[in-house]
Amino acid sequence: MDIWSVHLRPILDCNEDWMRVIPLMSPELQTKIYKFRKPDDRLRTLCGELLLQLYASERWGIDRTDLVKKYNPYGKPELAKYPAYHYNISHSGDWVVSAFDNNLVGVDIEKIAPIEMSIAERFFSPSEVNLLWNQKEEQRQSFFYDLWTLKESYIKAEGAGLSIPLNSFSFEFQEHNKVDFYRSGEADSSWYFHQYTIDPGYALSVCGREPVFPKQVKAMSWDTLIQVIQQV
Repeated sequence: MDIWSVHLRPILDCNEDWMRVIPLMSPELQTKIYKFRKPDDRLRTLCGELLLQLYASERWGIDRTDLVKKYNPYGKPELAKYPAYHYNISHSGDWVVSAFDNNLVGVDIEKIAPIEMSIAERFFSPSEVNLLWNQKEEQRQSFFYDLWTLKESYIKAEGAGLSIPLNSFSFEFQEHNKVDFYRSGEADSSWYFHQYTIDPGYALSVCGREPVFPKQVKAMSWDTLIQVIQQV
């Protein structure tokens, strides 16, 4: 597994040269990008696709023009011609993150912002709600997002969307950042989880089939990203 990220703020603050890249994308992607009115949203979508194209080229040996996508019944994108390769993209605020693996994988990043804690009663399991309220008040908000991103990473890896109720499974936290996973009250070792800190204002969780995760998230610059469209 590999996890790559892009920090959007330096790209947005620098100039608008990135907009010149959009016409070099496929017609389908251009349509998707231009549906967004805000530059931030357009750039998030563009960077997510560039992460996929660059990784596919460098690690899987797949040309960017050969990345034909299909979608499962819940809307999760898959590579139609290369079913053995898996990826998942998430973005929030100033970050876009993508996880790549030879097994099913899910990733979720969320900007930590004020939120109504009563939401936990609707979406978290009873044990998770107890864990949340047992946190110190100043740590409760970040803990909420730790749980939320873990849950999102799992349902994205499964590819079944919110057809899986968020309160139908739960997590417990052990020493050394180990996360235990439970479904229907029983321990489930078919999925593994890891959390990363790439920015103190964000929570980031990854779900995969194997217990080995990369030590860190690899940051990609804009200049590195666009190398994939400069290849002959």
